[in-house]
Amino acid sequence: MTNPQHTNLTWAQENGYEFKAESDGVIFEGARSLHISRKAEGFRDHVLGEYRNRPFEILDVECRVHVDGEYGSVWKTVVLIPTDGLDLPNFDLLPRRETGGMNFLGVKGLDLKLAPTATQDERQLVDAFNKNYSLFGGGAFEAMEASIKSADHLVPSLADMASICKPGVLRFLSTAVTGFIEVKDGYLSIRAPETRVITGAFSDIILQGRERESLLAVANDLLDVLANAASEAPLSGLSLENTFNPFQFLGGVIGGVVGFCLGGFSGIILLFLPKDNYPLPPSDNYLFLIPVLALGGAFLGNFLGKTLMRPK
Repeated sequence: MTNPQHTNLTWAQENGYEFKAESDGVIFEGARSLHISRKAEGFRDHVLGEYRNRPFEILDVECRVHVDGEYGSVWKTVVLIPTDGLDLPNFDLLPRRETGGMNFLGVKGLDLKLAPTATQDERQLVDAFNKNYSLFGGGAFEAMEASIKSADHLVPSLADMASICKPGVLRFLSTAVTGFIEVKDGYLSIRAPETRVITGAFSDIILQGRERESLLAVANDLLDVLANAASEAPLSGLSLENTFNPFQFLGGVIGGVVGFCLGGFSGIILLFLPKDNYPLPPSDNYLFLIPVLALGGAFLGNFLGKTLMRPK
């Protein structure tokens, strides 16, 4: 088994970077407002240096996560880079493959919409982006809070978000493998992408040694693309649509909880019925019915709740 601290120290020394095995947090003062910094419970293997003429910090951050009804801690590798010289709005960009819970609740953020005159290439870029990413202007929490408070479901202006929606940026995102991307107050953070095959378990998402350079490269490539986007022509007739509906969200939550309870309760009742009444193969143990019916009820209730609360 490799020693992450030793591997990270060796990589830092080979490149002339500064290394801190233990850390109190990020050095960039402005980056302390980033979500990953505010919610962190610990820091380690902190490396500071300059890569492609940009200063950076990369470190493992301990985060509190919730999986299958339980809370636990995992470590995630995060890179931080100032966005000096770029006029970027605050936003969160979440890969949809990492947001199963949000997808279940119908929380997706902003959708990009094109005019009928858009080219096939533009449509493919936009369709891929809407399928693979959730974009939240101002930040995920801030966007949902604004939507709940505002009857008009606040949508950032296209002018504010234009730099993120240019063809070059969408083309880059269609091939890049990233984790959670956050831009706030002049700083970019990118978390290591999740590579877990087995879900439903707590596992660290860390990069060791030279692997960290891959995350640095992606972050710098993204900043380069965003810099070039300023001179790029916009997509034809592009508009933004906020897909978050607070009433539909609430309906999905209530429906999921009610369905889970009813499904689980039905499974318990079935345990006490005569076995001859079961439309299932004979078995000595039908306890599996409780979680199956509970989860099935949750998904059905969530679907019905969101459907009933969908705007007419």
